[in-house]
Amino acid sequence: MQRLPLSYIKPGMITAEEVIDANGRILCGKDVELTEEHLKKFEEFGVHFVTVKGHPVKLEWEKTLEEELRDLEKRFEGIKDENLIKLKEIMEEFLKEVHQ
Repeated sequence: MQRLPLSYIKPGMITAEEVIDANGRILCGKDVELTEEHLKKFEEFGVHFVTVKGHPVKLEWEKTLEEELRDLEKRFEGIKDENLIKLKEIMEEFLKEVHQ
C-alpha cells in the first residue's frame, strides 16, 4: 500500500482505501481501478493524496530497508549507552515493520 500525491496517480492503479474529499464525501471506494475520469474528479474536489495497492512508485525521498538500516548503524556507531542501544533496537524493529 502506498499513499501518493495525486500527481503520481495513474489510470490502472487500484485504490487501497476510500478516496474522501476535504468535506468527508466519498468520491471513490476501496479496490477500484482508477480511470482518467476518477483523477479529474479528484482534482476538481481538491484531493491531494490517494492510497493505492502495492508500491507502484519509487519516490525520490524513499529509502530501501537496507539503506535505512545502514544509516541507523552509522548514526549509532560507537554508542555504548544501554538506553541508546535499546532505542536503536526499537528503531530497527520499527523500520522492519514499516517496510513489510
